[in-house]
Amino acid sequence: MKFLRAFLLLSAFLFCPANFAPAQNADFPGVQKAMSPGAFEQAGLSKLSPEERARLDEFIRGYVAVTSEKAATAAVDDAVKNRKVKEPEIIESRLVGKFTGYTGRTRFALENGQVWAQAQQDSRSFPPVDSPPVLIVQTGLGGHRMYILGGGNLRVGKFR
Repeated sequence: MKFLRAFLLLSAFLFCPANFAPAQNADFPGVQKAMSPGAFEQAGLSKLSPEERARLDEFIRGYVAVTSEKAATAAVDDAVKNRKVKEPEIIESRLVGKFTGYTGRTRFALENGQVWAQAQQDSRSFPPVDSPPVLIVQTGLGGHRMYILGGGNLRVGKFR
């Protein structure tokens, strides 16, 4: 069953990259609707144009999403460290910055704060991709394989 779930997630990742666009928080109705009219006015937000309010709303949605993801990752890491749960079998995140390939000794910084190191000596170049999504899947022998959208896959280990 675990293999089937991992396979389905991996298939969705490899064949449906549009599904891995930054998520929008549909629960946040926007600053104007989230605040009382008096608080909205007192904050001076009524002076913003509709375009400026839309940009503020998108910033808040993105900030909340990233903050929530970091808090969830920290909670999982703490639970694993204190042996309350097993490490997740599949990790979804994005690489920080531009990805152009790997050299045999590459370290991969993820948006969730984790750092992974290449565990095989292969080197390969790819067309540059800004912050591509990645999946890290735990293999049956305790190792991990990282799948990089637009950048193939390789064996990795958690860098400490």
